[in-house]
Amino acid sequence: MSGYVRREYPEWSWSFSRQQTFMACPRRYYYHYYGSHNGWEFQAPREAALAYRLKKLTNLYLVLGEAVHKCAEQMVEAVQMGYALPTAETVEGEIRRVLRQVWKSSRDNQALFLQRPNRVAMLHEFYYGMEIRDEVIEKINARASASAKGLVASPIWSMLAEEGAEIVSYEQFDTFPIGDTPVYAIPDLLFRTAHEQWIIVDWKTGEEVEDNKEQVALYALYVQKKHGVPAESILGRLEYLNLGETRELTFTQDELEQVKAYALDSMADLRSYLRDPVQNIAKPKEEFPLTEFRQQCPWCSFYELCQEELAESVS
Repeated sequence: MSGYVRREYPEWSWSFSRQQTFMACPRRYYYHYYGSHNGWEFQAPREAALAYRLKKLTNLYLVLGEAVHKCAEQMVEAVQMGYALPTAETVEGEIRRVLRQVWKSSRDNQALFLQRPNRVAMLHEFYYGMEIRDEVIEKINARASASAKGLVASPIWSMLAEEGAEIVSYEQFDTFPIGDTPVYAIPDLLFRTAHEQWIIVDWKTGEEVEDNKEQVALYALYVQKKHGVPAESILGRLEYLNLGETRELTFTQDELEQVKAYALDSMADLRSYLRDPVQNIAKPKEEFPLTEFRQQCPWCSFYELCQEELAESVS
């Protein structure tokens, strides 16, 4: 029996990515978290069904990141079972297999995607009939190779092999409360050393950006709240696999309180866009303005829903 329970409105929650989506474009935020709700249903209104379909679009950078994370997850499982780790060539081969699979699906299954968007992988460019530039393909190829090498060469594997090291979780879907809101925090890997140091690992396949540090700080707050760990016993590791570099982050209690305050401020801001905060009913979509940076719109998954309004704004 399915555990699915239909909800008239989506559940309220918060995450760092949710806030980032809103900051990028409030209208994108609306479609992603509200306009697409129940769009998977057979009798869904046209706009909700379209928003849900567009929400399922992906791009090569996301596919690469997901493939690398899956390989990392399999390597953690290998460590747990005492198996040998794969070579960089094997990891790269698996990453490229996933990339080819998504490319082929996007090329061959466009009609099926319209019917079953949750079952078919579809690249943004194929859906919108856009050309994927040669420089993008070259960058993805370079990152696939560099990320595979960086993942296999990561010092994390020797750290996990040390006596007394214990894996706590990896890619585990979980929440913790801040105020009355469930907050999503999913560290790529969390483990504890024999010396009671808790280490958060966040694998990255892109460039270094400041937001990544704030994301890991939220993970540290999660570790503290979920496992009762003092701030000084938590170490964050941003593993930039594509760059072959690592950034270590330590935290004070004041810094974790700042992360909590940031989350609470963001929740209050996002809730101001709700007609009914108790049931999490959003205001009309017109209350969620389009981004001012219109040059990014053609690269947004929800571009199809905004095209007419965008055309009117420049006429």
